[in-house]
Amino acid sequence: MGISKRIVDEIVKIVGPDGVITDEVELSVYEADGSLVYTARPDVVVFPRSTEEVARVVRLAWENRIPIVARGSGTSLSGGALPLEGGIVISLARMNRVLELDLENETATVEAGVINQWVTDALMGLSYQYPIDLGYYFPADPGSQRVSTIGGNIAHNAGGVKCFKYGVTVNNVRGLRVVLPNGEVKFFGGKVVESPGYDLVGIVTGSEGTMAIVTEALLRIVSNYESVKTILAAFNSIEDAGAAVSRIINLGIRPVALEFMDKLAINAVESGPWAGGLPRDAEAILLIDVEGSEAGASAEANKVVEALKASGAYMVRMAKDRAEANRWWGARKQAFGSMGFVGPNYITGDGTIPRKKLPEALRRIREIGAKYGFRIANVFHAGDGNLHPLILYDERRPGEKERALQAEEEILRMCVEIGGTITGEHGVGYLKRSLITLIYTDYELNIMRRIKGVFDPLGIMNPGKIFPG
Repeated sequence: MGISKRIVDEIVKIVGPDGVITDEVELSVYEADGSLVYTARPDVVVFPRSTEEVARVVRLAWENRIPIVARGSGTSLSGGALPLEGGIVISLARMNRVLELDLENETATVEAGVINQWVTDALMGLSYQYPIDLGYYFPADPGSQRVSTIGGNIAHNAGGVKCFKYGVTVNNVRGLRVVLPNGEVKFFGGKVVESPGYDLVGIVTGSEGTMAIVTEALLRIVSNYESVKTILAAFNSIEDAGAAVSRIINLGIRPVALEFMDKLAINAVESGPWAGGLPRDAEAILLIDVEGSEAGASAEANKVVEALKASGAYMVRMAKDRAEANRWWGARKQAFGSMGFVGPNYITGDGTIPRKKLPEALRRIREIGAKYGFRIANVFHAGDGNLHPLILYDERRPGEKERALQAEEEILRMCVEIGGTITGEHGVGYLKRSLITLIYTDYELNIMRRIKGVFDPLGIMNPGKIFPG
């Protein structure tokens, strides 16, 4: 063990014996995250129940220069939760309370370990603590919302199916309670929408745990509209589906959600328990939500239907009720988890491109898949050009994992080449840190390093992430 018994004993005094893991077998559970590509085992995992306990553990690590990695559900797809230098993993899983729902200020205050879906469940009256439907929801809803934590969403600035209209996580966070690397507790932001000075909430959001540990978040919530219309369109080519996205947006329509799935992704989902009745014969589908008053949503939905047909959709359906719409969306949000039905392993890319480049990007992804001999499923947030190519491989075959990583890197380089970037919501983490020089100059990276240094002068917070080695 890289941490002395004295340090472990001090941690036990803070969180209790049931809040510490040191057993080698149990530690193995925390040596990987959702990327499932690399492993790194921590020396100890700690489960605090309060901001105060987090602060005391962090202060102990600071005094002894021990690396710290904060962890939620471990769903990071960029190697962001890997304890590369061992040390302490601080799991926020037990800090899982919804603390306040403030409808007057349209905010919800939650602990970092709250599952994303639980926020909306509380607002909809589906929580034992909040049994009344309040007519609100939390709009930052990544595909992993049933399992990912708010703290993790903030760390990686997660997107979601509604990000086209409501923005990514940073656009839906008003305030943060954080523990700094020296153990100090600070609160940034507040219920007032605008604040002067530097945007400290924005700096911490998306910093991937390299500056501070978020323990509580003040979230923006939005009221339900009178009507939501859900539209499913099927295409005979992925290029037609990509062109339809641009056509819809060029009409001045701004859907709540505008999602793309190709044939391989559709068949993966439809092969499992989350089948939603998506058309298996389609080369690609678009799944779209529009909202507003009954008259307004209907009028906008009709315009979308016309645009889809004009773009070559051979089937366009409007959900007959919310139950059918929820089945379609349930299938979409289980796309990643369904890949096991079509392949033993996969790597998830996360490039973002200009929307008008979607047809070109999809063509080039197909070419890269053929070059390396891999099937690639495409699932993405079409509204903001956030691609998620799922590269299927078999790690039991020598060299396949390495070639899959090469294919992913080529896709990300292509995204940059056509005017995009290397990540839209999964973060840089460990897997993409060597690629960050494609989008930032040395000068810009040095500014970022200096900002991190202000927060974390000892470099103990999630070391080895974001910046090139």
